[in-house]
Amino acid sequence: MSGLGASCKRKVWLRINEPSNALSPKGSDLLKFFVGDFFESLLLHIAKAAGHSVTGEQDELILEGVRGHRDAVINGVTVDVKTASPYSFRKFKEKKLAEDDPFGYLSQLSSYVAAAKDDPLVTDKEGGAFLVVNKVTGQLLYDYHKFDLSTKKEEVHKAKLMVAQDEPPPRLEPIPQYKTGKNLKLGIDCSNCSFRKKCWPEVRSFVYSKGVEHLVHVEVEPNVAETY
Repeated sequence: MSGLGASCKRKVWLRINEPSNALSPKGSDLLKFFVGDFFESLLLHIAKAAGHSVTGEQDELILEGVRGHRDAVINGVTVDVKTASPYSFRKFKEKKLAEDDPFGYLSQLSSYVAAAKDDPLVTDKEGGAFLVVNKVTGQLLYDYHKFDLSTKKEEVHKAKLMVAQDEPPPRLEPIPQYKTGKNLKLGIDCSNCSFRKKCWPEVRSFVYSKGVEHLVHVEVEPNVAETY
């Protein structure tokens, strides 16, 4: 169910039809995932200790045949726990997620809400919330959203038809590395995708002070170390 809101439909198709082409996760990736899992468990325990009702943790939900697992139900509201960088945390805080949601968080949350329409644990049938922690500052945020679920069935139907096609959807386009430069790099969604080498066999990865950038067109050779 978490794949329903992915901005790259090609990634969803590959995950279902060609899982063997995914890159193996690095140790740093596994540690990052562990930290996210740890923070989720910690935040839910904090919510319980604060006197809130926390139920339905990791319950399996089914929406039009698509399975998923919600994080929890807090005080009758479907809640998705997120560990965020300061930049991402600001998007939640300033209510700008609808403008910039590359990982489809809103679609994911609305899918969990729709799938739980008959769940007695959920008393709020129209909305859900993100419980977000800023992993640098430790700030917490409860970000509630109300959804129009009337098109959710159609959204799931289209996703199922897409993954049943013989060929994958087109790949996302790369973006300029700099405003005035000629090099092209992968955007954030592709950079974090385990299928980036399947889609871009020519990709080259360079280590900058702010992190690794994946270039797919190089006219000006970077003056930094290349990693493989």
